[in-house]
Amino acid sequence: MVTTVKLQNPFEYSWWVGVIALILLIGALAVIIYTIVKMLGYRQKKLQDRPAYRKIVMTPEVLVRVKNQYSQKVQNIASKYRGGFISKRDGYQELSAVIREFVHEVTGINVETFTVSQVKAMGIRKLDVLMEEYYVPEFAEDERSEGKDLLASCNTAVGVIRSWS
Repeated sequence: MVTTVKLQNPFEYSWWVGVIALILLIGALAVIIYTIVKMLGYRQKKLQDRPAYRKIVMTPEVLVRVKNQYSQKVQNIASKYRGGFISKRDGYQELSAVIREFVHEVTGINVETFTVSQVKAMGIRKLDVLMEEYYVPEFAEDERSEGKDLLASCNTAVGVIRSWS
């Protein structure tokens, strides 16, 4: 019994190989494009997270006026606390807002949402001292802030504001 075998051409099924290669190529391109888009998005987000700076023209006369204005705001907080109109925590929260607003006005850096570590990283020496002064009483439980004195913190804040240069 004689058996014959008919061999097929080696490239007869090559269209399957081409389709598989095309699918792999499209998949690889998709992964590369996705990675590039993610990296650019991450870079853009990183640029947006940077502090917003604006050019401040602060003449000595304007700086004195701004210092007096914010010193008065801090003294008003101390007066409201002494009069019993606000609690210690509310006083520290107002003090925080006033100090951050002051720094924003004189430097152009919007520090209203910065943490203490972010402020320390910026190198604003006087501001990190102030933030350490009111940070715990502003956010911690009342028991942890019992040792803090709002009036002393207000006096410290006024001293820093007046010595700002």
